Amino acid sequence: MEQRDVIHQYLKELERYLARLEKVEAQEVLKEIESHIFDAMDQQQGSGLVEDAKAILQGFGEPRELALAYIAHITTGAPPPVGFKAIQKVKQGVTATLYYAMAAFGFSIAFALFFVAGAEVFMPDSVGAWSAGNGNSLAIGFLAAPYPTDQELLGAWLTPIATLAALLVFTLTRQVLRVLKYQR
Repeated sequence: MEQRDVIHQYLKELERYLARLEKVEAQEVLKEIESHIFDAMDQQQGSGLVEDAKAILQGFGEPRELALAYIAHITTGAPPPVGFKAIQKVKQGVTATLYYAMAAFGFSIAFALFFVAGAEVFMPDSVGAWSAGNGNSLAIGFLAAPYPTDQELLGAWLTPIATLAALLVFTLTRQVLRVLKYQR
C-alpha cells in the first residue's frame, strides 16, 4: 500500500470516529492531524530517512483512541491530545488580537463621547450637533466660529446624551472583553 493511501485510510477511519462532533470541529481536527502527519514525513525526508507513514501513524495511536481524546477535549475540556495545542495557539492569537482591538476601539469611542460631553459644558457655542444643508446633513463636533443657534439640534441635551452614550459604549465594551477573555 502506498504512503498516501495509508494516510488516507487512517484519516477516513478517524473521521468516522469523530462523527459525534460538529462537522466543522471534526474537519478542524482532521486538518490538524493531516498537517502533523505530513510535517513528520517532511522531517523524515529532511533527515535523510525513508518516509514511513505507518511508523508516523503508530505515533498518533489508534484512530479510535485519538478521536476519543479529541472529543473529550472539545466537549468536556479534558486535556488536549498531543498536537492539539497548535490549533489552540492560532485561536488564542486571533482572540488576543480581537480582544485588544476591541478594547482600543470601544474605549476610544467612549472617551471621545465623554470628551464631547465635557466640552459642551465649557464651550457650549463651539461644541454641538447642528442641522446643516437645510436639514439634509448633520454636523457634530467642535467649531471655531459659533454655528447659528437656530440650527442646533440638541443644545444642552448633548451633555447627558453623550454621557449616557459613553457609558453604554464603555459597558458594552467591557462585556464584550469579558466574553473574549474567556475565549483566550
